[in-house]
Amino acid sequence: MKKVKHILLLFSSVLALAALCVLLLSHKSDGEPGPLQPASPFPLPTVPRLTNDMSARAEFAALDKTVEKFLKQWHINGASLAIAKDGKLIYAKGFGYADVAQKREVQPYNIFRVASVSKLVTAAAIMKLVEEGRLTLDARVFGPEGILNDSVFLQIKDKRALQVTVKNLLEHSGGWTTRWGDPMFMSRQVASSLQVPMPVCVDDIIAFVLSKHMHFNVGDHSSYVNVGYMMLGRVVEKVTGMAYEDYVRHALLVPMGVANMCLGNSYPKDLYHDEVSYYDVWDAAQVMAFDNPNALAYKCSGGHDIHTLGAAGGWVASPAELVRFVLCLDGRPEVPDVLTLESVDKMVCNDLGYDPLGWRLVNPRYWLRTGTLAGTSAAVVRDTAGFCWAFVTNTSSWQGAAFPIKIASTINAAIAKESPKWRYDYDLFLPSKKE
Repeated sequence: MKKVKHILLLFSSVLALAALCVLLLSHKSDGEPGPLQPASPFPLPTVPRLTNDMSARAEFAALDKTVEKFLKQWHINGASLAIAKDGKLIYAKGFGYADVAQKREVQPYNIFRVASVSKLVTAAAIMKLVEEGRLTLDARVFGPEGILNDSVFLQIKDKRALQVTVKNLLEHSGGWTTRWGDPMFMSRQVASSLQVPMPVCVDDIIAFVLSKHMHFNVGDHSSYVNVGYMMLGRVVEKVTGMAYEDYVRHALLVPMGVANMCLGNSYPKDLYHDEVSYYDVWDAAQVMAFDNPNALAYKCSGGHDIHTLGAAGGWVASPAELVRFVLCLDGRPEVPDVLTLESVDKMVCNDLGYDPLGWRLVNPRYWLRTGTLAGTSAAVVRDTAGFCWAFVTNTSSWQGAAFPIKIASTINAAIAKESPKWRYDYDLFLPSKKE
């Protein structure tokens, strides 16, 4: 049995290395668009390279106008929307500009930062580890007997942190708030407190949080924070011995047939080939760069450390692949799930009023996951009528974290009004299904 486990671990590592090599090779600099395509031994299809003409149907004219009006109203430079019905992708279209200066229009293959939609990815990874028997939701995270028991994490000021479980982090009931700021965006304070150089890493941020008093008793209630999901990313790495991104790719994305999701980067020079450019509100001020206290940058272009945000908010993806991701963990029969129905149910259970696991809002009509960063707003919905959609922008709104709710309201209303006119006898996920 031990020999078999060693072989499986070796196989997993080879897959992860192959995927990483392909990602590095795909990050070109010649200006030609090229999707990220990690190697996959699985027979499931990857999402084809979608273009706007594939959804240029007369029946979608009213939907197109609704989106165009929405972007104009909120001064959004570029956005992308993908819609599936009963597991079939029926619509995928870009609007506005992926790059304003170059007048490069958004196509549905363009990838965007998805901000806190990343938390849904991390929650799914945790649930997969639970299914594999490598983790339990009630496992303690900190202390000598905890998962993160490395010496760097043992300087704990508030002993209540020893009670924090994996589930507490998933449902934001770990005991931390953003009362004194969000440590994910406090590079200088973290570096100064720990006397380490910038940029700070995930371990630095966790050590910084543990060196402070907690804000409420563990498990008392939910208070939405980023640090808990950053900690969960580190839990994934400690349990698997793999990089967080590699485990997600191996355990979730490759079996789903999702090729073009990965952790993003902060500076324009480091953006991926099909990735859009990002724009803050028109009068945004520059802030200190995340990696250099003597440099200034806009929040969406070096002010925020996207890669370290990682498990809490660092993924980039196209809306079509976000839709495919959700279809593979939505509990519906049309597309095989990568998680059991029991795991799916646990993720969307509003246990005693606590936040759902990974999702932002769960009600009888739909499940919603939102995300907001400087330069990005995202919303993903799975409803009970069989629709699943994702909408992402490359421009900030002064509405901040409330803006994805406006997105959800607008798109849900448009689907309810226009969907009776649409056809459903094709699937853009399947390149062989051409008319």
